[in-house]
Amino acid sequence: MIRLLFPNIEELKQLHYEAVKSYVADIMRKEQRKDFYQKVIDLPGFESYDKEYDFRHDTFDWLKQFVLADCSTLASWVANCPKLLKFDYMKKVYINRFSNGISKYVDRQETYNSYALFEKMNLKVCPYCEHEFLDVVEVMQGTQTKRTMEFDHFYPKGSDEYPALAMCFYNLIPSCKSCNQLKMTNPVAANPYEANIENLSYFYSNQLIGVNYTAVSETDFTIGLHTEGNMVVNQDTLGLEQRYQSLNSTACQLLKNKQNFDDDKLAEMERMGFGAVEELKRSFFGKPRSEALGTELHTKMKEDLIVSGSAFIPCPLS
Repeated sequence: MIRLLFPNIEELKQLHYEAVKSYVADIMRKEQRKDFYQKVIDLPGFESYDKEYDFRHDTFDWLKQFVLADCSTLASWVANCPKLLKFDYMKKVYINRFSNGISKYVDRQETYNSYALFEKMNLKVCPYCEHEFLDVVEVMQGTQTKRTMEFDHFYPKGSDEYPALAMCFYNLIPSCKSCNQLKMTNPVAANPYEANIENLSYFYSNQLIGVNYTAVSETDFTIGLHTEGNMVVNQDTLGLEQRYQSLNSTACQLLKNKQNFDDDKLAEMERMGFGAVEELKRSFFGKPRSEALGTELHTKMKEDLIVSGSAFIPCPLS
């Protein structure tokens, strides 16, 4: 639905790698580390590494390459060598340390877990749906800290699926509990870290082009979601169009505002003392998407309806 594009992405990746490295170097038993190394270098892309593991001179470059493998590399491994992704060393780290409460940590220094990563991301909405907020809250009079979000595994970590990828950075998608539950038994195909994900869908109105929205009843208005490519699978699994029907009245009012308050009208209102044009735009349409993305809900829907046009025109999105 929306692209995950963190301004501090390099910092996030480095923090993640350093924590996993600390576990592998300082906590994992030597025989496990050796076996882990040998299983990783069996994967495509690791041909330059020696088959024999050298404990004394390990730079952990192999680990960094594995843990920070990009979306296309992960997809290639899953498609071409799934049987090589059954080892579960990283799945155990995820379950026992990364995602096992605020007081469990991946690294020996006890600084890094799912709570620490989510805080650094400064993300407030689910990238799969942009329909629910993500948060960490204190409950029971401040004695417990809980997440209203989860880190979804884009490629599932189940023992008969891809447990090896359980701590790969680009396989960990911050998501709402609704999307994670819906995805539990069915796949998604468009990864929010992929550059083109927002080009694979758009929201549209069920009304004809040129309609006078002032005369349109909110009960006659519905939102549609056109998808193509990998987003077709995401839509089928996550029920995105159906979930957005709760916003029909909001979307209809946005399109009424679009017609009633065009640039000329806003300029006239500014001259009459109702406020600056930019302030009026915020009042009628909300914050610009560049400000709201990642912190407010439904920014893609608003942009698609207001900026890109309202009616459905069946044509390629790319």
